[in-house]
Amino acid sequence: LRRVRDFVTRGEIDIAAVRVSEIVREGCMLALVGYGDDGPSVQYNFCEDADMVFADNVQIQQVIVNLMRNASEAMRDSAHRELVIITELSGDGMSMISVVDTGTGVVPDIAEQVFHPFVTTKPNGMGIGLSISKSIIEAHGGRIWAENVPGGGAAFRFTLRRVQEMAHAG
Repeated sequence: LRRVRDFVTRGEIDIAAVRVSEIVREGCMLALVGYGDDGPSVQYNFCEDADMVFADNVQIQQVIVNLMRNASEAMRDSAHRELVIITELSGDGMSMISVVDTGTGVVPDIAEQVFHPFVTTKPNGMGIGLSISKSIIEAHGGRIWAENVPGGGAAFRFTLRRVQEMAHAG
């Protein structure tokens, strides 16, 4: 929490080469605490070539936790509650991480403003989680966006700089 607060107040990040699959798995455990058997099913689809990224693991974990909690809340009344977290290559030396749910989707009226501060569709939401997530991703040199998926649900996607393997001298 201190590192996230430091970022919000001073913009500080601690970048290192990390495995995004580990950050996602740890974030998933944190995000689903308290759900027990009532939580959504979670599937992972990790691309090995997209796994190593430059990131502040605590801050990216915060983004994952926020996206997963939002997705879980959006699926609260859905008959089929499934979260899929996907990593894949995304050109220009980037890895793309997607959190895809089977919930209500992104409300069209606010789709363009969903990452702005104090914009929320939750009855008790403050509207700062996605705004902070956007700031974190942009500080990492990536971008974040949301889109509805065919058949219902939403996909929140973000990019991070991928660690390129260096050629080994013989």
